[in-house]
Amino acid sequence: MNSVESFSFVITFLLGGIILIGCFVILIVLKSTSLYRSRFFLAIALLGLLQHLFTYLLFTTQLIKQWPNLLGIGYPLLFLVGPCFYFFVRSYGDISHTFKKIDWLHTLPFAVMLVLFLPRYFHSIEQKQEIISYYYEILPNGPVAFSDWLQASLHLILLLIYSIVAFVFIQKRDKKNSILLKRFSVLLIVLSFAEIVVQTGFLFAGASAITTEIILAGLMSITILLLGYWIVDIKQVLPVLEGKKYKTSPLSEDQSEHIQKQIHDFFKEDTKYLDPDLKIADMANSINVPSHHISQVLNEKMNSSFYELVNQHRICKAKEMLRSGAIERLSVQAIGQECGFSSKTSFYRAFKKYTSMTPIAYVKKIP
Repeated sequence: MNSVESFSFVITFLLGGIILIGCFVILIVLKSTSLYRSRFFLAIALLGLLQHLFTYLLFTTQLIKQWPNLLGIGYPLLFLVGPCFYFFVRSYGDISHTFKKIDWLHTLPFAVMLVLFLPRYFHSIEQKQEIISYYYEILPNGPVAFSDWLQASLHLILLLIYSIVAFVFIQKRDKKNSILLKRFSVLLIVLSFAEIVVQTGFLFAGASAITTEIILAGLMSITILLLGYWIVDIKQVLPVLEGKKYKTSPLSEDQSEHIQKQIHDFFKEDTKYLDPDLKIADMANSINVPSHHISQVLNEKMNSSFYELVNQHRICKAKEMLRSGAIERLSVQAIGQECGFSSKTSFYRAFKKYTSMTPIAYVKKIP
């Protein structure tokens, strides 16, 4: 085995391993029902990053020459990474979040790129081989056209913009318990900015394609590994090892019952559940029980999730306020905010879920 073959084997092994890890993380995210709809946005964002890493793998190992039909097959998906990450941040922890019609505008770059790339999918093998050869053999001579630079960097610019917007959104909405989301945002900001700088530098310097791909693949690999570590490691954010994992749990039946009583006491004796920023980690700190043990008891013994239980108690408080005549001095939105809901929409949705009627209809039924 010569040096080129050895290098190709090492790159294939490393990048292939990271891609497998990324696929495992996506499965964990989709399994985490505690994330509600936000898990789908995070899964799509991760899938976009993974398919881009797979593209790097094809080019750095030159496997693309053997499988030319894979050329650019997942490129349009890159334009969903930024929007999906932004919607993950927006919907995180909000059981009532809905994808509105106007939100579809964020998928417009993806749709445009899909339409533009669609004819390329039907190119002949010879045409695709020609594009691949051009990519490897033709290097810039003199100034690079702005259109060429924009085509190579557009998805990174989009990711950078959405990551910054997501970070600003986190700062405004949740200043107390958003460390993980801030890490995600900062990591994607650094990734997109670094890749723009590296790609621009290599493009104008006329560096070889293989050098560029190796550096960019390294940056993407570090990003995916960090995201995977943060997602899997922090149980209070993603209590993902549900179901089968509890078979090997150290919790005894008595301990589970005791934790269940502590959870009931938490809602009975404390009003922290009225805090819109409440997280499972706050409950864990309050009752001095690990958050993954709380998740286990909620799933096994109480057939519920943390946010479902919180919303049930918030609605009970709202019903109490409505029965006491609070509607005469407060608006429906104000009552919802008093009960821990961040918006009128989330309050209405949760109220209707647990009472099968709106707050106004509930008031009208009160004698």
